[in-house]
Parts: sequence; structure tokens; C-alpha cells
Amino acid sequence: MNPYEPVTQSEFADWIGVTQQAVSDMVGRGVLHPGQSLKEWMRAYCNHMRGVAAGRGSDAELARERAELTRINSQRARLKLEMEQGESAPIAAIEQVLASIGRGIGGHLEPLPGVIHKLCPDLTPEALKQVQAAVSKACDLAVSASLDLLTEPDEEAAPDGDDLFPQPAAGDEEGGI
Repeated sequence: MNPYEPVTQSEFADWIGVTQQAVSDMVGRGVLHPGQSLKEWMRAYCNHMRGVAAGRGSDAELARERAELTRINSQRARLKLEMEQGESAPIAAIEQVLASIGRGIGGHLEPLPGVIHKLCPDLTPEALKQVQAAVSKACDLAVSASLDLLTEPDEEAAPDGDDLFPQPAAGDEEGGI
């Protein structure tokens, strides 16, 4: 066969070891052009395959989609394994547990001012109001606990608790706790 003469699809298929249908598909996609020589088709075919290997061309999109699907499936498998091993849990389940714990803490804190009043009958009404306000604020925080608190800093809450019991004004030493 003369490499400078036009080649048929079946002849070229025999040369590169594929089916005639595969060559027809390449002609349909514009990789190969009818009426060209064996040499031209070999050059076009080699250029196309280099592009495919480098991740370019029409086959490259399919390769990228397959790679993305493989990545997603890998992430799913990793997450499933983490859940099976107890290293991860669904966010909805964590939020339910957190809300339940918060309600429980709030329920335990609510009677605290009455208990303190019984244990400390000499406590002034102003001091008892401060205790009630602090407990109320703590109950509100406990009941509203959610994962949103991890991403949205609470500007009202003081980490050291200084805002729960305000200091008495100068000269008002008896009003405090």
C-alpha cells in the first residue's frame, strides 16, 4: 500500500488495529477527512491520540467526567467508612443530640435561683435578680445550642462569664453577690 494514496476506512482500520466502525466514528467527528492518504490519516490519528492522552479533545471531556465521578465515589466511600467506624455522623443527628442536651441543661438550670434563695436566705432581692438573669441567659444559650454557633460567633456571650454577674456600682457593695 502506497502511503501517499487515499486510503479506505477498512484499510486504515486494519493498519491501526481497530474496527471500520471506529474509523468511521473518527471521520464523523472530523478527526480524519475522507480522500486523504494513509500518511495524512496516520498523522491525524497520532495527533488525535496525543491530544486524548494529554486530556484534550472530545474524549477528554468524558475522561474528566469519569475522573470527577471517581473522585465523588471515593469521597462517598470514605464518608461511609468514617460513619461505620463512628468517626463521622450526619449533621442532622448531631444537631438533634445537641438540642436535646441543651434542653436538658436548660431544664436543670431553671430551678437554680429558687434553690439558691432557699440555701442563701440572706441574699438581697437585687442579687437574686442578678442570679435569675444569669441563669435565664444560660438557659437561653443552652436551649438555642446548634452547630450554627460553631460558624457564627456570639457577640453577646463573654467567654469568661463577666457579663453574667455585673459588678456593683462604686459605693454599692451590698447589692452584689
